[in-house]
Amino acid sequence: MSPLSLEAFTARFLQIAEPFRRYYERAGFSISFEAYVESIVKALVLAAASTFSVLLFVHSYIFKIAPVFAVPASLTLTLAVLLIFTGFMLYYPVYRAYSRRVSIEKDLPFTVAYMASLASSGMGLERLLERVAVYETNKDLRREFFLVLRDIKALGLDTVTALARLSARSPSAALSSFALALREAYITSGDLKSVLMHYAKLMLDEKTQRLRNLVNTLSMLAEVYTTMMVAAPLMFITMLIVMNILGGGVLGLSPDILILVLTFIVIPFSAVGIYVAIDGLMSRV
Repeated sequence: MSPLSLEAFTARFLQIAEPFRRYYERAGFSISFEAYVESIVKALVLAAASTFSVLLFVHSYIFKIAPVFAVPASLTLTLAVLLIFTGFMLYYPVYRAYSRRVSIEKDLPFTVAYMASLASSGMGLERLLERVAVYETNKDLRREFFLVLRDIKALGLDTVTALARLSARSPSAALSSFALALREAYITSGDLKSVLMHYAKLMLDEKTQRLRNLVNTLSMLAEVYTTMMVAAPLMFITMLIVMNILGGGVLGLSPDILILVLTFIVIPFSAVGIYVAIDGLMSRV
């Protein structure tokens, strides 16, 4: 592919991928969206050439398929691989933005409470942001506050604009709302203490409610686990043993095979499913 045609294809692909820009900007990448799309296009060209060559070799020399069938089959499979690769590369920023949102909202109430305690001592907004950026343990929150400081100290933007930029790029609606509230308080009254105390109480109350809901959900999962992983297997194995003694089967399968399937397939995969569900719930708090 010539440089001119590659540039035209990149421009066209950039238009197609434009709806994903807002997710990309909130995903926290260090390169621009245009550079990311350009890297996808280059990877697609390389993947298309290598995948087609490998598939054509496999069809022609390993499976001994005639070229009239090998070429279309290789092209079809290559197209499928490229579509899967493109979908993954475009979806990855969406997933990363969601992951950053969960990470931010998990620790944001405690960060706001810490800021409220600092504001009670009369600390100014810029100094307050510096302290949070230095001592924050959540890497996603720390990055957002460092970017605010970069906008103010390195790019020369005023605090109002820097907070507006924070609200626009944040993947978390809670952090965006909080940044706008800080911005309005800074413009109008300058009473940061009242705003921070209000948001700290509001977010901690919401955190408490989420934890209560989590406890209820975990209690339900514990009952499901006891039923599915303890009581039900014992009951089914007892029934199958009795059935094996009396003779008979289920859908043509002997009780011995069904016991093996239950023991080595159904029970382990059910346990993994419950573990994944619990891990997904715990990762949000």
